[in-house]
Amino acid sequence: MIKKVIKRSVTAIAIFSMLAAVMTGCTPKGTKETVNQTGEAVTAEPTKADTATPEGKAKVLRWGTHWQAGLDPNYQDPTTGEYTMDEASRQASLAALQAAKDQLNVDVEFVQYASDTRSELITSVLANTPVCDIAILWGGSENTILSQNILQPLDEYADMFADSEYSWMLYDKLYGHNYFLTSKQAFIPRWPLVYNATMIEKVDSLKDSEGKTIYPTTLFQDGKWTWSTFKEYLSKIQSFYANTKAPDGTEFNTIKAYETDHRFAGLSAIFAAGGEIYGANGLMADSKASLKAVAYVKELMDAGVLTECGLYDDGYTPKWLQGSNDFGAGATVFTDSADWIIAGAASSAADRGESIGIVPWPRPDDMAADDPNYKQVLTVGDSMGILKGVDAETTKLALEFLKVYYSTYYKTLGGVESVSAYKDSAATSQATNLGFDIFNETYGDDLLKTFQYIANQTVPNDYSDLLGFRVVWDDVLGKSFYGVDGYASYDVSIAANKNLFTEKAANMEAILSSDEIRDNIAPSISASAALVFPVGTDPKSVAFSDYVSIEDAVDGVLDATTATYDYSATDFTKVGSYGDGLKVLMADKSGNEGSMNTTVIVFNPDNKTAPVVTPVEGYRQIKLDEDASKISWKGDFIASALDADGLDVSAIIAADISNLDTSTPGDYDVVVTVTDFAGNSSEVTLTVTVGEAE
Repeated sequence: MIKKVIKRSVTAIAIFSMLAAVMTGCTPKGTKETVNQTGEAVTAEPTKADTATPEGKAKVLRWGTHWQAGLDPNYQDPTTGEYTMDEASRQASLAALQAAKDQLNVDVEFVQYASDTRSELITSVLANTPVCDIAILWGGSENTILSQNILQPLDEYADMFADSEYSWMLYDKLYGHNYFLTSKQAFIPRWPLVYNATMIEKVDSLKDSEGKTIYPTTLFQDGKWTWSTFKEYLSKIQSFYANTKAPDGTEFNTIKAYETDHRFAGLSAIFAAGGEIYGANGLMADSKASLKAVAYVKELMDAGVLTECGLYDDGYTPKWLQGSNDFGAGATVFTDSADWIIAGAASSAADRGESIGIVPWPRPDDMAADDPNYKQVLTVGDSMGILKGVDAETTKLALEFLKVYYSTYYKTLGGVESVSAYKDSAATSQATNLGFDIFNETYGDDLLKTFQYIANQTVPNDYSDLLGFRVVWDDVLGKSFYGVDGYASYDVSIAANKNLFTEKAANMEAILSSDEIRDNIAPSISASAALVFPVGTDPKSVAFSDYVSIEDAVDGVLDATTATYDYSATDFTKVGSYGDGLKVLMADKSGNEGSMNTTVIVFNPDNKTAPVVTPVEGYRQIKLDEDASKISWKGDFIASALDADGLDVSAIIAADISNLDTSTPGDYDVVVTVTDFAGNSSEVTLTVTVGEAE
């Protein structure tokens, strides 16, 4: 039974688009990425439906999204009033929606999810009021949503996508059915193999008899980019840079040939060899191709030409993004870079007078260059699905709409006659935007052709992350490489742990074969107040539930008094700030357990010393007409505020802005007061400057 249905913000419009960042597969890292996947909805002025259409004649399709600003061409930034979509994408979107109106008599109504996509969708389906007709699912949410059993199988509509103009849109069958679609064309792997061309040019052993550098793209275009070639290439680079100091702040003291994350090297090698982890054909992580690929990556590691980009304390998990960041700093010649970091890395390289390139992951020596099994790994990004409860007529119309919309969108955006032609058309601008030196007189042509080859592989082929198998595989791979928890070589380890995959698959198949909607969203637990106590407090006398709020997407507000509270990490007899001083556990009616760790502060109530307040050195100017009530005094103006025991009290800041007029340039005195937990206060007067209009 639904206790609470989360409210949603709906904006009716007659036009819709996809933001270029989504199209290219780059995360505005924003995240994110970064894209805010679970934040509050941003409300804009509604865009009215086409008033020229007689009321009731046009069919309105509701399009659900976690990011309205990236989909609605009429969406304007609430602060600047400017469109959030670049103009080329905006015009393509307008043309696409007009085509849908002309051909299908369809208008679009955006539904901005007001909460986490995974929570909002299941809540609406359980209430028998699907929040939208077409649901956009942010990349990584699909496995959770699929296991809720709230998506319609689309098998009976698969023939609608048989034509090559549209076939790229429909994912392969997963667990025997088609559930997902994609909106992306011409995108590159999430973790492509990139290199620093300028650093390669310094290696004499990588020059031909005429003294010209042999670039990775040259080898690829000549059909020579194989595993043995790559290993030899790396060996020459490693020898050259063995004693060259790496930039400060990077992981290693010397420059590396190939500093990377073994998870992405392993994944890329597997697909290059014709394997996969788990997908339409079931478990493939133990196939001959996959075993051979992992063995090759281990060979590179053992030879010292593939350097792990640092490990966390568990001894087998690579540091997140370390290799990508070190590549941007010039500390490694090759890496498998996060796609959203490439442009920044290219910019940093350009500042040093260097250029970067991209090349497919090499293939096994016994595989022909044109072998159809030779693939680059393309992990799915944002997906689309149709919720249960959407009637058959609307479902079919929604799928027809997607075909018309995306066909028109990409043809308009690229100025071409077909979607397939768009891929090459988009490659130049995409490669340029990512910072690859495709106009270089020496290797630019080869680099562009290579980029086109990579971008032309438009159909996602790695479903392991979408289906929740990547985390299992990552664990087995890392433990086998480093011998953690008694794990042996990969081939032995994957065979011994095959049940981890098969049981996961069996559970999903059982869910999808039933009619049951499955609540798998854990309750959200948050601290509703700061946990601050005087030294000597008896924790048994504290009603911790008064400090906590617990809410479940399906069950609504939960009784916080029934939660489990663990404060064993806090010493209430000693002054201090305990980072994970309280752990809260709470399960909902379906058994999903949520948890939260929060800080507990124990202070000295007898302290009589005022806190020490330190302003930021050279703090910023205040912008003309800036909202004074929203100024962040902590951080922007106050560097630190500590009580007599060294406890951070900077959160307890009060600024007197009564004399601050942000509408008039000039200098103003602002008195900032900081009060510690024992009630002692300190004041500091800041002379702030309101700047002139830019």
